[in-house]
Amino acid sequence: RRPPRSTLFPTRRSSDLLPWLGFFDKISNADIWVVLDHTENNTRDSAFWGRRVQMVVNNKPFWISVPLQKSQGNIGTPINEMMISNAKNKMLKTCVQSYSRAPYFNEYKYLIEDYFSSKDMSLINRNMKFINEVIDLVEIPVKMVFSSELGCEKKSTELLIEIVQKLNGTEYLAGGGAGGYQQDALFEENNIKLVYNNFEHPIYEQFNVKEGFIKGLSIMDCLMNVRSEEHTSNSSHVAISYA
Repeated sequence: RRPPRSTLFPTRRSSDLLPWLGFFDKISNADIWVVLDHTENNTRDSAFWGRRVQMVVNNKPFWISVPLQKSQGNIGTPINEMMISNAKNKMLKTCVQSYSRAPYFNEYKYLIEDYFSSKDMSLINRNMKFINEVIDLVEIPVKMVFSSELGCEKKSTELLIEIVQKLNGTEYLAGGGAGGYQQDALFEENNIKLVYNNFEHPIYEQFNVKEGFIKGLSIMDCLMNVRSEEHTSNSSHVAISYA
């Protein structure tokens, strides 16, 4: 068995809201998933996926989101401090109405019902509960660590290197678009192999899309459209990500 490989999702990303397929693909290709829950976030940044994701509504992509308490949704707030402003979100109704006729809606509707009906107002708690349920569902044998438990002090690319070193890892798995903001040369300087996770989005039949295929949607779209036997992952893996 190869040495642990540390995997991290792109900078400023968190434990995402009802994440897309690429999120879980990355976890499945690493040995350790580090959830970056202590780093500062900008909830208005288009790269912050902790509170929004797309699903199909009226045959086109639609943003599903959760409202945050204003004091907890400011620039620089770590996701482990963000709180949802109310428990009753109209997005549950939107999801149910849009996917109620999906082939496997009844089998997986509990996932979104549990999320939006939860009385836990912590954003990271809700996001992680959903993510862990999906990890169990598709059988990804992942080891999970929260960055807040590692005592990290550095930022940016140096933070990623610090995490890998603290976990005695030898490789870092980066997202396909990470090259634009991280300093690749620093990994080599620290004897860490940099590996890119080049995710190829699978194409499947979407019951509520009239023409073509819509990529980048919440994994809920796949779960409700595809037979459960096709969801299971058979490789050994794990990953590191921003919570």
